[in-house]
Amino acid sequence: MITLHISSGKAFVWNAKDVCTLRGEHRIVGSLIGCYPIKPFQVQTKWLPLQLMPEEVTLLIEKGIAQVVSLPNQVTDADQIKSFYETQDKLCEEQVLLLKENRKKEILEKANKIFEGKKRKLFETLEKKKKAQKRLCETSTNGDQTSTELETQDQTQSGQVSTSLVETNTNLNSVDNPRTSPIQESEEIVLDKEAIIEAELNKVSEVSKDLCLVQLFTESPWKSTPTVVNWKYPSSEQEKLRYAVYKDLWEKKYYITPGSKFGGDFLAYEGDPLKYHALFIVVCKGPLDRFQGSDIVVYGRLGHQVKKTVALASVNAEGNVEYISINWEHKMV
Repeated sequence: MITLHISSGKAFVWNAKDVCTLRGEHRIVGSLIGCYPIKPFQVQTKWLPLQLMPEEVTLLIEKGIAQVVSLPNQVTDADQIKSFYETQDKLCEEQVLLLKENRKKEILEKANKIFEGKKRKLFETLEKKKKAQKRLCETSTNGDQTSTELETQDQTQSGQVSTSLVETNTNLNSVDNPRTSPIQESEEIVLDKEAIIEAELNKVSEVSKDLCLVQLFTESPWKSTPTVVNWKYPSSEQEKLRYAVYKDLWEKKYYITPGSKFGGDFLAYEGDPLKYHALFIVVCKGPLDRFQGSDIVVYGRLGHQVKKTVALASVNAEGNVEYISINWEHKMV
């Protein structure tokens, strides 16, 4: 028997197999209202739980297909609470390790690009340093002043190039040979590729637990005995009318979904709503409901605009459901 969980007067199905069973074997569609875990930042695709209409719940109970239960709102067992948080921390630690491994794998896959980028940046830095030294030597008239400025420039540039990663045989403090080719200069630069990659790997930082994904349980992880709920729908005359119409359509092999988006009570489909368009917009009318001629025009225009037939449903004196369909005979102009 399928279990329906009650919360705030609404029934939900949390088990994915039960959702497939309800749809495939019993033509109970419901409405998925949960967040899609693979793409959480969108609203087009929904996920568990499946929320059922009150009419669907009553039908399932009446046919012996499902039962409505409720679970405690809070867990009071200290051991269960401790186990829950320990499991949550463990899952977070596994995510952190996985993220770090993925980042390291990405760095290793792009090792050549990283190395070439570091090499190009180093060469540009050394070229700028050489030009600055040459300019100072040409414009300075005070040898001591020049020496001081060169030392300052050396200290500034040394902060940009890590000596642990670079070995150079070029004497950049000398400008005796200003015609040296940049290509020759670059050939004398030796970079430790492994040290560069190791430095990039060391930059991979820890991931905060606040950024980890949290597992949402679709069922209680602890076995407990649920409390069977006494389902009281339908109770009012309007609810009884809606259920009678719903049950009659279901027994006629239709798929039924809520019809509020088209101004009705239900939408009736000849097949699964994933494959078929709605055929009828069903509007439930009681014997005392006011109905005027203008309402016929309203429903007729409504059905024409959305290419569906409006069916007015009511219960006669014998308790049978009767329908009156409204549609335009000719094309509207």
